[in-house]
Amino acid sequence: MSKLSHPLLRRLRDELNYKIRSGPTTLGYELFYLDLSSWKLRLSDRTPVVWVKPRDVDMRSPQHLIDSLRDVMRANHLRRDPLVALVDGEAEPLRQYANNLQERARIVVIGADEQARLLQSRRPTGDLRDIVLSQLSVSLLAPYETAAPVIGSRFFGREYEISRILENPDTNFVILGIRRIGKTSLLKEIERRLREREEDHENGHIIYIDCSDLSSPEDYIREVVRKLNPTELPRLHLQYAFFFPDFLERMARKHRRKLIFLLDEIDNLILLQRGGWELFRMFRSSSNKGFAQYIMAGFREAMNEKIAIDSPLFNMAQEVRLNEFKRKQAHDLIVVPMENLGVGFRDKAQVIERIFAETAGHPNLIQYYCTILLRSIDLSQSDERTICLDSLIDVYQDAGFKDHLVASFIQNTQNREKALVCALLTRQNSGGLGGFTQVHMDASLRRHGITLRQGEIENACSVLKLAGIFDQHGQEYFFVSPVFVRVLTESYDVQYLIRKAREEGV
Repeated sequence: MSKLSHPLLRRLRDELNYKIRSGPTTLGYELFYLDLSSWKLRLSDRTPVVWVKPRDVDMRSPQHLIDSLRDVMRANHLRRDPLVALVDGEAEPLRQYANNLQERARIVVIGADEQARLLQSRRPTGDLRDIVLSQLSVSLLAPYETAAPVIGSRFFGREYEISRILENPDTNFVILGIRRIGKTSLLKEIERRLREREEDHENGHIIYIDCSDLSSPEDYIREVVRKLNPTELPRLHLQYAFFFPDFLERMARKHRRKLIFLLDEIDNLILLQRGGWELFRMFRSSSNKGFAQYIMAGFREAMNEKIAIDSPLFNMAQEVRLNEFKRKQAHDLIVVPMENLGVGFRDKAQVIERIFAETAGHPNLIQYYCTILLRSIDLSQSDERTICLDSLIDVYQDAGFKDHLVASFIQNTQNREKALVCALLTRQNSGGLGGFTQVHMDASLRRHGITLRQGEIENACSVLKLAGIFDQHGQEYFFVSPVFVRVLTESYDVQYLIRKAREEGV
């Protein structure tokens, strides 16, 4: 075990098993990286920690010291995590200067007295977290993310899906789900866990490819060759000298392990290949020969090809369908980060149930909800960090949330599904029942001059169920989220949307 001279860091490592790595000495400061990912906040396994020794405190004013620490952040490209400064001296003057800056410094100052208390504390993790929370806004530390994939400590739910995939290394999988349901996050979390096993030589050689960046099947082959053996790239244009299936087999032998392909946005590659399928036949062949496994993520095209008898994807991979979170998953996504942020609940069960009902358990919408609630706490500048039923009014009135909800619907549906939803909404607005069958759907569409075959209605229902807009009980369907219905009808003239869908073709 490496020598660690700072007493608080040594206690965190030796007694509490926190992982701590040494960083480069910068501007005369010792830099460390502390793994705070277990806190389930927006803190990673590389939270930077700087040791500010007595000579640094004595020789510099608060302004010069804070400016110097900010330069440490710049020099090491520390943009993600806040900086923790262990100051062997008085902390308050530094905090006051940092708080008065127009642009928040994102520096947590822990003075000598606080360090001494942490060394004697019987709950050092909780006390350390309280110090961090007292100096940073809750929205800065919140792990909720609505616009980018998340992995590691910020990844919630989907444990069943991950276990199913990781425990079946000889099986191909296709992850199906609408946009913003978490396909990329799931795929990246699988990659992270596979790479942990890869370090222990327990698993295959991993190749992650985002297929949305590809413009041809040749681009895919080029990317695979670049990742596995870039020295062979010049051979690609010499067809007699390069045979892709042979290349894959040679690479599996070279690495002495199976090749594991993680293919995100597979729909784009399907569209590029449709009618030829040569590349997907190679997928199937390399998988059947046992030197490659494919874990793919897609939506509409992947869903259609998986059930098409003449498609090479037919029966090639097991389906993993990403639906909305169950109540337990939603509860954990809401409660665990909030409680770690020191945020309490009044009427907790009712608040969680309301959020779950109004988001239909969609993880992206839950995170958007929680982000708005935390932003309201920050803006209130109150010492009380509590969420109650009245707090949810802020979410209903948030223009960004409404835009986000409508944009999700627009992006995840085509004209056929849009027309069906809007036709049903006109029926509900005119006093229709909450539930509706495909007979009602057909009648609602016909009132607007739209006729669909039964198979087309069935396909639209499948997409809308996957999108979390419809729920089905027996022969009846229901709108899952009352907020979705309200926001869509308030934001759009549904009669106009039906007319445009009909004009553009359903």
